[in-house]
Amino acid sequence: MNSTGGAAFWSVLMLVLWVAIVGGAAWVTVWLIRHPRRQPRPQLPSPLDILERRFAAGEITQEEFDDARARLREHQLDL
Repeated sequence: MNSTGGAAFWSVLMLVLWVAIVGGAAWVTVWLIRHPRRQPRPQLPSPLDILERRFAAGEITQEEFDDARARLREHQLDL
């Protein structure tokens, strides 16, 4: 007398496991597509970098550059 109840149980269990594995893989794939790796924010130039760039481009004079740089240095000491 052979029982097929045990075989049916294992067959259903294997089917459920395969559905869980394939469903989990699909869920992970969709999640990775919707949430790509975030790129780090580009670093903004410092106020001194901007000031030096403006001076190099000829937008400000030497006197304006020196005054602005002195004010930036004073501000940095306050921090």
